Amino acid sequence: MAGLSLGGLMAEDPNPGVDSAADTAVAPLPSHAPVDTVRFTPGTLLAGRYRIIAPLGKGGMGEVYRADDIRLGQPVALKFLPAALASDSQRLERLVDEVRIGRQISHPNVCRLYDIAEAEGLHFLVMEYVDGEDLASLLRRIGRLPGDKALEIARGLCAGLAAAHDKAVIHRDLKPANVMIDGRGHARIADFGLAALAGDGSVTGLAGTPSYMAPEQLTGEGASTRSDVFALGLILHEMLSGKRVFDAKSLEEILALHAQSKPLGLSSSVKDVDPEMERLVLRCLARDPKARPASARVVLMSLPGGDALQAAVLAGETPSPEMVAAAAKVGDLTAPVAWACLAVGLVALLSIAMMAGRVLLLRRVPLSKSPDVLVARAKEVLARLGYSGEPADSAGAFMISRGFLNHVERTDRSPDRWERAGGSRPGLFRFYYRASPQEMYSSAWISVFPWFGPPELGRVTHDEPPLNVPGMTDVVLDMQGRLVSFVAVPPAEDDTSRPAPEPDWSPLLTEAGLDSATLSAAPPRWTAPVDSDRKVAWSETRSKDSDTAIRIEAAAFRGRPVYFEIRGAWAEGGEKKPPPASATRSTALNSATIAISMAAIPLVLVVVALVRRNIRRGRGDRRGAFRLALATFASLTLAHFLRADHTSVATGEYALVVAILSQACYGAVWVWAIYMAMEPAVRRRLPHTLISWTRMLDGRFKDPLVARDVLVGLLLGFATTLNAQISVEVPTWFGRASSLGTVSVTALSSPWHLAYYALLGPFLGMLYALSLLLLLYLFQALVGRTWLSRALLAVFAAMPVIAQANDPLFDVVSAIIFATLVVLALTRFGLLTSAVLLFTFLLLVRSPLTLNSSAWYSGRSFAVLGFFALFLGFAFYHSLGGKPLFGKALLDE
Repeated sequence: MAGLSLGGLMAEDPNPGVDSAADTAVAPLPSHAPVDTVRFTPGTLLAGRYRIIAPLGKGGMGEVYRADDIRLGQPVALKFLPAALASDSQRLERLVDEVRIGRQISHPNVCRLYDIAEAEGLHFLVMEYVDGEDLASLLRRIGRLPGDKALEIARGLCAGLAAAHDKAVIHRDLKPANVMIDGRGHARIADFGLAALAGDGSVTGLAGTPSYMAPEQLTGEGASTRSDVFALGLILHEMLSGKRVFDAKSLEEILALHAQSKPLGLSSSVKDVDPEMERLVLRCLARDPKARPASARVVLMSLPGGDALQAAVLAGETPSPEMVAAAAKVGDLTAPVAWACLAVGLVALLSIAMMAGRVLLLRRVPLSKSPDVLVARAKEVLARLGYSGEPADSAGAFMISRGFLNHVERTDRSPDRWERAGGSRPGLFRFYYRASPQEMYSSAWISVFPWFGPPELGRVTHDEPPLNVPGMTDVVLDMQGRLVSFVAVPPAEDDTSRPAPEPDWSPLLTEAGLDSATLSAAPPRWTAPVDSDRKVAWSETRSKDSDTAIRIEAAAFRGRPVYFEIRGAWAEGGEKKPPPASATRSTALNSATIAISMAAIPLVLVVVALVRRNIRRGRGDRRGAFRLALATFASLTLAHFLRADHTSVATGEYALVVAILSQACYGAVWVWAIYMAMEPAVRRRLPHTLISWTRMLDGRFKDPLVARDVLVGLLLGFATTLNAQISVEVPTWFGRASSLGTVSVTALSSPWHLAYYALLGPFLGMLYALSLLLLLYLFQALVGRTWLSRALLAVFAAMPVIAQANDPLFDVVSAIIFATLVVLALTRFGLLTSAVLLFTFLLLVRSPLTLNSSAWYSGRSFAVLGFFALFLGFAFYHSLGGKPLFGKALLDE
């Protein structure tokens, strides 16, 4: 049977107490109807473009015809007012209102209204022609619908009604007769003749079909979106049961039914009804409007087994942040799966700690002495050199000789090269101790690779602040506690008229563990970093290999040593020619750094343009962006405050606080901008990547889906860490040089540095995940193909790892695996999983891990491992969604 859109023949029944076939939206024209009841005969041309094909229906409030639009060559439906009402100005105004309201709604589940036209003094609506049957006729013909078909129609009804509610349009006459089922079985909402705009959320007045009115409509209190939800619940109940909920012949009977009884549950008349569907229908039919779902959108999200987000995407809609957060996706795991994830995670975490003993550079070049021991040793050296006064301020930390590290990478390709480098002089790892007669503070920024986080602030390092205050001293020791270098700033003034005593160099050589008998005098070549009046130099070769040769230079001022330094031959220009495989490593690393830094320029421009457009159009999750920016500001501020070397000097501390707050503000603004730039587009095209993320921003940390995605992120983070560790070990299996691995020793210097990384990790994980999601969106917009955009994203993610590759045969493979896992986490599980993965990876590779409880840094290792074990347990427990830990079957036994 033919149907139509927005074409109900009933506008407002003069006798609202009667609900018969005559007051339906589409009344079929009986085959025995007299010809003289039809106003226009087939073939009639109206308004010069609409040719009548056949009458479709006729009721007390109008006539509908099937016609062809000869100008556009498409079928349409024409709706006329009855002749008796054609001159009624109020009815005509209602017809205009129907056009005005109906044209605001464009949705595949709403019949479209094209125009209002006039012919022979009569006004009529031009609407979409739907070849199908109205739901009321279908239910009269076959009774109730099967559950799966009813659910399919329910989804279409909810989507179409939600589109109306999004435009603040209340239908007010939703009923089976105003629902068309087209030839493909899709639901189409028709007849917005009684619809109204809900400017204040409610529309007063009695209008509609009594059997499908909400209680507040029947009592004249007015209609709202929740009134349409009530009518929607009635339709759902009728589709599943085959019976009207309020079947009465008068308004008084309907009011009595509403007052005396509650709608019966579907299970009382239908055996195979879905319990979830039954609960939803009863919620829609709640007498109190506040107890019903707030809108058709919420009903759509609550339908069993539905994917409201995918439905919105396919319909070309942008789901709201609230819709994303309230998506029907649950995500809770079964007990066996959750236990398996927990077991795999704990085993992976244990494996990471065990592998760390084999692959971490700080384990292959043992750091046997703690900072406290080395500080005491440095004070002892200073005392023996004649600098025994108690300083006003001091600082000490581990550092690594980058020059020596690069030299080993270039010249030594043996599998045990790092172990052998640990015994070389002057050593790969060192410890510096600085003492000053006045407080030291630094407001300088220490730059790092762009993929390792923001610049470090307020740290007193080996080079900052400069050695420029008389009385300042600097001692550098190797891991055996032997002196490597020494600097003391001489007095600003001194009596040079008296002769200076001869310096005693032997304490310097003794503290360095050097035997003067093995040294030969050499001419000094280096410039001392402080003022001096006497210089000496020695050279030593312990074997025929020139790489083991060292050079020592010293200087004194007025007979007191002020400078001493040991350098290896690699620092003297005697390096061997680097093998071709590793010669380009530093070039590639520099190129990657420049490429990523340069990519930030167009990225900033794109972000600014997108943010401007989204704000002007009222798009974007502003509340979520604000919360994200606030969390970023708090984490960056706290992280830098914990790690910085503070001072009581007011101007210095003020400068430090300003620098910390400025960088925290910069990070917060940048995160806010990226989120505002990409979130609306991602929510429109890839809303499933934001479900758990949006719930997390709402504070729903115990939500099963949030917990599941965190659990997966932890597992993938462990996998990427193991992948990085294995890539260090694997080359040695084939007799090749092992990769460098992690070289960070900052976390060893103080527990506060580890706390810094722990606080910085969530920010970096979030920032990088947001950036990758933005790039994925941009790549998708540029290339248009999902697989190609993901491949480009993987290349970008792998670039920093490949740039640091020491052995392309293995390191490039490791980089590809890393990038694949990151892209998988982002596209398969979403933004939250990707952020947790990156946070886990960044913290684990920077942590000094060991299972050896006798190691002086074992406490920090166990703290990190314990944190991830607890994090894993938290995610495991809540991913069950409240189900028994060991499953129902085991508890029943």
